[in-house]
Amino acid sequence: MAHVLMLCHDQHLDRRVVAQAVTLIEQGHSVRLLALSYTGDTSEEVTEEGILLTRIGLNDIIPENPTYKGYMARQYKLNDWLNWGANRYPQRLGLFQRMFSYGSKFNWALYKWLLLARYRNRSLHDPLPFRQAFVKHGMQHKADVVQVHDLPALEAGSELAAAWAVPLVYDAHELYPEQKSFSAIQRRICSAAEATHIRKADLVFAVNESIGEEMSRRYGIAKPVTLLNAIDPPTAFDPEARYDLLREKLGLPAQRRILLFQGGFAPYRNLESLIEAMAHVKTADVDLVMMGFGDFGELLKFKARKLNLLGARIHFLPAVPQSELLQHSASADIGIIPYPHVDLNSYYCTPNKLFEFIQAGLPILANDSPELNRFVRANAFGYSAIMKNSKHIAQAIDAAFAVDGLQSWRTNIRRDRASLAWQGQGAVYTKNIGRFLNATQFSQAVPMVEVFNEQR
Repeated sequence: MAHVLMLCHDQHLDRRVVAQAVTLIEQGHSVRLLALSYTGDTSEEVTEEGILLTRIGLNDIIPENPTYKGYMARQYKLNDWLNWGANRYPQRLGLFQRMFSYGSKFNWALYKWLLLARYRNRSLHDPLPFRQAFVKHGMQHKADVVQVHDLPALEAGSELAAAWAVPLVYDAHELYPEQKSFSAIQRRICSAAEATHIRKADLVFAVNESIGEEMSRRYGIAKPVTLLNAIDPPTAFDPEARYDLLREKLGLPAQRRILLFQGGFAPYRNLESLIEAMAHVKTADVDLVMMGFGDFGELLKFKARKLNLLGARIHFLPAVPQSELLQHSASADIGIIPYPHVDLNSYYCTPNKLFEFIQAGLPILANDSPELNRFVRANAFGYSAIMKNSKHIAQAIDAAFAVDGLQSWRTNIRRDRASLAWQGQGAVYTKNIGRFLNATQFSQAVPMVEVFNEQR
């Protein structure tokens, strides 16, 4: 049995992380996962899947950038000054306390201004503040293999693996530096960190072929192993059944056809344009159902209400548990993935919903992009078209529902979905990481280039 330490900087446990951990546990290995807590305190638990989960308290997330260090140095000086004044002039303690309070407020304001000047981003500051917290807590759980999920924990993972002289596995969930929400300086910081530490990994996974090829070119490494964001359908889901949960929940008549968006409501996903598009859709019997989560949903509801479409042609439902998701997805007629090409992540994306739609047997309408076309167009799982604005999206919706091939799309998906489930991807994962799970091999890690050449 091998002990695997996984690092993940998220609070919500991505199903990709859980699926990999469960695959290892089912093979008799032990998995300790370090993730972030929702509170300031660190906690320990064992998940229902058997994952030993440490949630690192947010109080332990201490940035190491010079701006934060400068802020703390000034604050310590203020505190020293307060103690000096209180001891030397105790009768003026109230004055010193007020001056300390004003000084602290000024120091905080100065810190915020310097962060903005350094990172050029009002909402996001240090993009990689997690090294210290993950190293501190990781050192308590010596492992035979260290696996890092995404860039923010990569530096800590490489430090832990080096300290224990064990293999390092890096699962890149995306092209992390290429996020629209990052400023140019933040992208450079992330790119430099990834370039430095990815070369220390003995094995690298990427979520699709395009991202793997880009990482290979960008960092001068062997092409990462492609490991899709696949999902196994839950046992409660019947792939041959015809579900109608969305119409039942919304009170829609049977003759209304449903276009479904499911997932997180967030900026840079073309969701505002999707809402606006419904005002231009000419196909009269199509309704848009937005099923998901996130505060951004309130803005989308406002936009739909302003167009007089909320409750008429646009409907909102809260997200449902993963165990019930496919039944809801299968209740639609077409699922939409409208993500715009605002960055390389979006351009090369293969989001969770792609594989959820596939396992639900739901035809897909997607933005015209390389990886979505690899599934949607090449396998005839649906329709793809350019979605630069609301009118383009409306034209794509009309075209998709006008195609006399909806049933053939469903047939194609049902034919191929078993090959795109996690069971198959789990075998890919096991084959590659299995090299490092045999205790007799720990003393001599397999070179990364040998791992990847086998996949070619």
